[in-house]
Amino acid sequence: MLNKELLENRLNRIVNLYDNLDSLIDKLPVKLPNGAKNQIKKIIFGNKEISEIISGLKERRPPRLIMVGRTGVGKSSLINAIFGKYIAKTSPVEIGTNQLKRYNYESDGDILFEVIDTRGIAESSTESLTTAEDDLKKAIEDFDPDAILFLSNATERARMDEDVTYIKSLYEEVGTQIPLLTVLTHVDNLEPSRIKESNQYTDSKKKNISDKKLQMENLLKEFEVACSTVILVSTYIEWNKENPHLLSLEEQKNLIIDFDGRYNIDELVDFLENNLDFRASIHLMMTTRIDKAVRKISNLIIKAFAVASTTVAITPIPFSDIAVLVPLQLILIIFIAYLSGADIDKESAKEFLLSAGGVGALGYGLRTLAQQGGKALNLLTPGAGSAVSSALAFSGTFSIGKAAQAYYIDKKSKGEVEDIMKNANEETEGK
Repeated sequence: MLNKELLENRLNRIVNLYDNLDSLIDKLPVKLPNGAKNQIKKIIFGNKEISEIISGLKERRPPRLIMVGRTGVGKSSLINAIFGKYIAKTSPVEIGTNQLKRYNYESDGDILFEVIDTRGIAESSTESLTTAEDDLKKAIEDFDPDAILFLSNATERARMDEDVTYIKSLYEEVGTQIPLLTVLTHVDNLEPSRIKESNQYTDSKKKNISDKKLQMENLLKEFEVACSTVILVSTYIEWNKENPHLLSLEEQKNLIIDFDGRYNIDELVDFLENNLDFRASIHLMMTTRIDKAVRKISNLIIKAFAVASTTVAITPIPFSDIAVLVPLQLILIIFIAYLSGADIDKESAKEFLLSAGGVGALGYGLRTLAQQGGKALNLLTPGAGSAVSSALAFSGTFSIGKAAQAYYIDKKSKGEVEDIMKNANEETEGK
C-alpha cells in the first residue's frame, strides 16, 4: 500500500530526473540531430508549468492557515475532520499579542498544518493594546498564510450577520488578496438534528443546508465581501474514548473514530488543494488523500508537457521538430512511470511509445509519422522540416501522457490503454 514515505521517494526521483536532464536525454533510445538536445532542455526548463511543478515537489511544506471565528465554532475539530484522526495541537507561540497564537498541528512528528488562531469574533478586550485588524495585519505580515478560513456556526443565524460584518472590516482594513474560504460548521445540528450520519440526511435536512449556504452567500454579497467561497461542513466525530482533549499525547495518537458524522470535508479539501500555494497543496494531498495525490500530480505533469510540446511547432528550428517532440514524449512517459513506482529503462519507454494506441509513437495526432514506425522513432531523417502543428503536438502528447497514466498508475491493460488514448485525443480535439 502506498504511504507518504514511498510517495516522497518517487517525487524525489522525478526531481532528480529533472535536475539531471542532460543524463536523461543522453540515455533516451533515439538518435538526436545536432542542436536537438539543447532545444529539448530549453523547452523543458523554459516551461512555466513544468518549472512550478518541480519547484513545488522540491519545496513542499505544510499549509499555513489563519482561522477567524468565534470561540467554540470548531477550529480544532475541523483540522481533525480533515485528517480523520485526532491531531495534537502543539507549539503555541504568541504573535506579538496574547490575542494571537500560532500552532503546529502534528501527527507522528509530522507537521500537517501551521495555524494562527485569532481572537474570537466579538471577544475583543478593552484592555487590549491592539485591534483585531492590527493583529491580523501582523499575522499576515509574519506568517504569510496560504488562506484565511472564516468559520461561522450554521445554526446561529443572528450571529452570521455579525460575523460577516467582522470579516468585511478585517479584509477591508488589511487589503489582502489571500484566498478567503467561508466555512459554515455544525450543519449536523440543523433540523432534523437527530440525524448525524451524512449518508442518511433527509431531503428536508439537505434543503436546510442549501438554505444556509444561500443565506451566507447573500450576506457576503450584500456586505461586498469579495473572493469568498462558501462550504458547509459537519466535523462531528465520536472517538473511542471520552474527553480526548484530556488524554496524553500518546493516548490521543491511538484514538480511533467510533462514529463518523463528517459531511462535505472532501469539498473543503478540494478547495484548499486547488487554491493553496502549490508547495502547500502537494503536502496537503500527501497527508490526506495520497492516492489522489498521485493522480493529481500525474495530471499536472501531463498537461505541462502537452503545453510545452506546442512550442516545438511554433519555434523555428533548423532540424525536424519530430526530433524534439519524440524525446519530450519519452521523458513524459518516464516521469509518469517513476511516479507510479515503476522502474523503466529506455527500451521499455520506447516500446510503450511505439505501442501506445496501437498505431505508433505519435498516435492519433501524427499519423504520417506513425506509419514510419521504428524508422521514425530512430530519427533517421533529421531536417525533414516541420511535421506538426501546435494543436497536433498538444493532442498527441496529452494522449500519450494519459495512456502512460492508465498503464503505469492505473494498471490498465493495453486494450484499455488504447481506448483511453482515443478518448484523450478526442477530448483535446474538442477543445
